[in-house]
Amino acid sequence: MTDYRYATYADLDFLVEERLRFIKVGPTHPNYADIRDNCRAFFENGLKEMTCDAVIAEDNGRCVGTAIAFYYLSVPSSRNHTGRNAYITSVFVEPDYRRQGIASEMLRRIVSRAQAYGCVNIMLTATEMGKPLYEKLGFIQTPGAMLYAPETNA
Repeated sequence: MTDYRYATYADLDFLVEERLRFIKVGPTHPNYADIRDNCRAFFENGLKEMTCDAVIAEDNGRCVGTAIAFYYLSVPSSRNHTGRNAYITSVFVEPDYRRQGIASEMLRRIVSRAQAYGCVNIMLTATEMGKPLYEKLGFIQTPGAMLYAPETNA
């Protein structure tokens, strides 16, 4: 049976390691130490300031899935009068646990928490594998954004 819980400060090292694994950054990466330290600072501050959450799915004490959300403010608008937003990232379920509803449950919990915090916009970037699940849970595809990268136009 899968158990679900929100990460606590005691999970800090675990969250850092899981994020590094998710983005495929290991000790041989040239920026490993910086990325690791920045991830640690992100989770340390985020958990303390309640600007991020992580749902952990466990089976007999083994982590089998994670989902992370971070919260941020934007300028309030007619669609989002609070200016509160959530971005979901690092949704992952171990391959031998997929297709058992684990990702769905983690997402329901992270969305529920974001809504409880007053987030109007709850966003994520979907992979092709995850897109059907996200659509089933009520996410819709919107046009992409532009990334500021002046060095590529030189």
